[in-house]
Order: sequence, then structure tokens, then C-alpha cells
Amino acid sequence: MKSTINKSAKALMTCDLTNSIVSLFGETFLVAYFLQISNENIVHVSIYYIILYALLALGSFLLGSVMKIKPQKRVVIYRLGIVIKSVYILLIILFKEKISQYFVFVAIFYGIAESLYWSAHDVMNMEIVDNYNRKSYMTTKRILSKLIHIIIPIILGTSIELTSFMNISIYIFVLTLFQIIISLYIDMNKFEFKGKKEKYSLNKFMNKLSIVQKEKLKHVYKLSFLYGVMMDTIRVLVIIITIMTFKTSLNLGILTTIFSICTMISLYVFNKFYQKKYLKSLLIFCSVLVIFGVIGLLLNINRTTLIIYNFTYSITVYILEVMFKIKTDNIVREYNIEKWIVEYHTFIDFFMELGRIIGFLLMLVIGLLNNIVYFKVLLLIVTVSIPLYAITMYRVEKT
Repeated sequence: MKSTINKSAKALMTCDLTNSIVSLFGETFLVAYFLQISNENIVHVSIYYIILYALLALGSFLLGSVMKIKPQKRVVIYRLGIVIKSVYILLIILFKEKISQYFVFVAIFYGIAESLYWSAHDVMNMEIVDNYNRKSYMTTKRILSKLIHIIIPIILGTSIELTSFMNISIYIFVLTLFQIIISLYIDMNKFEFKGKKEKYSLNKFMNKLSIVQKEKLKHVYKLSFLYGVMMDTIRVLVIIITIMTFKTSLNLGILTTIFSICTMISLYVFNKFYQKKYLKSLLIFCSVLVIFGVIGLLLNINRTTLIIYNFTYSITVYILEVMFKIKTDNIVREYNIEKWIVEYHTFIDFFMELGRIIGFLLMLVIGLLNNIVYFKVLLLIVTVSIPLYAITMYRVEKT
């Protein structure tokens, strides 16, 4: 019998969708604002994200024990993350143009907020949504998120140009308060573990796995690492190139909207027609298309080649992202490791953040060298991570 998405899952999805607006502002347009007030200095942007993802990895490890022993605290930790993120937006409002002087402090604050939020969220997401509904849940959420990315970027871009970045920050702050209220509808009792409680132990988790499971999880962890490089480094690189090429937040908003439409359509087609028998063909298509897109940027970075790359990136990478989310969540029940869900998530998160940190360390080096040739080399390196990711995804699915 087909199960339905419960109220807690709907509340979690609503929080996620609200968070996508906050993140769109706090990452896409904040990056543009950073570049504007720092004369396009990508060093600050790189350090900002290195701090953020280092704290995410550390937070996942430190919070593991609480979330394992006291499952109901996961919701409390999740809400606390939203509260601190609300304060983070408030800091942006208070610092104004001086944010470039205090970007390390702001990054630390944002890192703590994101660590609390995502450490709890990813574990809750695995438990709230059952495997039967996971594809529908994840794809629906991603499509709705892309609808938001269609409407909100052009609204934000236009509003920032007509008023100011700080005025729009106030409205984003109000959204975080709404997110706090919605999180109250997530039922804590959904996370009451009924079996024998085990202490949080990464070593014990690894020792309990069979040789076959360990071998399979090696591919999953490699996939997580490549996912970290692929999703976030490329995303920020594209924002940087776009703002340097088109100059204004309005243009950034318009382009983000256009390419979000492409993403939404590709995800709809994926959800409607994808079957495992098409796995190999889909992965090859995504890899070839995005490599084709990067060739133009390597030859010459201009408006045309940037638009082509954005197009290839937007219709392929987010399909790969949804596949990643579905697979890593399903593995919990496929491998019968429900009681080790926190430890499993800690490893997934560690390798993901490691990929992100390495990507932004490379970006930091490129920023210090300040040479367009090295910038193109970085773009090529992170783009090549996509076909490597596709190969690994194929191995994970086949095993």
C-alpha cells in the first residue's frame, strides 16, 4: 500500500523551502555583495566558505553523541540552527558595509548555524521520509525549490538595485522567524528510537559492518567527496564569473531565474521518466554535456560562453544532486544500519565537507595568484569532478 507524506515531513519540507530563500540571499547575493565591496577579491569569499565548511564537518562530529543518545533533541538542535541563522542575518543588517572587515566572525557564526541545522536535518530527513516516498519527496522538494529560484532571484536582484542590499536583509530576517514557527510542527516523537540504544561510536559502527558493506560504503564516501567539490565550488565559481561579467545584482537575479527554469524542467523530466535501466545513459549524458559547456569558458570567458556553461550545468548537476540524496538516504535501510544512522551521516558529511574545503582551498590559491589562466584551470578541475562523480554513482547503484 502506498504511504503518504506525513505532517512532520511536510513541515520539514516547508522549512527547507524557506531556507532555500534565505540561502539564496545569504550565499548568492551575499557573494555578489562581498565582491562589490572588496573590488572583486575572491580571497575573502574563499576563506569565508572554508571556515563555513570546516565548522560543518566539526559540528557533525561533535553533535553526533547528543543526536544518537537523545533522538528527540534532533528537533531542538535543528530549531537552534534556525534561530542562530536568524541572528546571522541580523548581523549582516547591523554590520552593513563593514561586513568585509568582520567576514571571519560572520563566517564562524554562519558555520555554527549551518552545522546545527544540517547535522540534525540530514538525520531527520532519513527517518521522516520512508524509502517508498523518497524519490517523490526529494524531487518534489527540489522542483518547488527551483520554482522559488525562478521567482525569488529576479525579485531580490531588482529589489537590491532599486533599494539596497541591507533593506532586503530585513525581509530575509522576517523569513527566518517564519521558519522557526514552521519547525514547531515537526513531531519530536518521530525520532524516538525503540530498539536498544547504542553509544555514539564511529569505530564501533565500522567494526559492525561486514566486509561487503565496508567496500560498498567506500564508494559512497567517494561519491560524497566528489559531491562536495561538484556542487558548491562550481556554484560559487559560476556566481563569481557571472557577477564579474554582468556586474549587477539585477543581471545575476535574471540569469539565476532563467537557469532555475532549466533545472526545474530537467528535474520534472527526471522524476517522470527516470528508471534504473537508463542510469548509464543519463550519467554519460550529464558528463558529456557539462564538459562541452566548460570548453567555451576555457577558450574565452564572455557572456555567451558563460550562458552556455550555466545552461549545461543547470540541467545536469541538479539531477546528479537528487540522485545523490536519494541514494545516500536509501542506503540506511538497504544496509540495515538504522541504529547507526548518526555515525553513517557523520562519515557522509565529513567527506562531503572535505570535498568542499579542498575546492575552496584551490579557489583561495587562485585568488592569491590573481591570474585568469589559473582561474580557468580551477574551473576545469572542478568540472572534471562531475564525470568522476558519474562513474562513482554508477558503481554505487550497481553494487
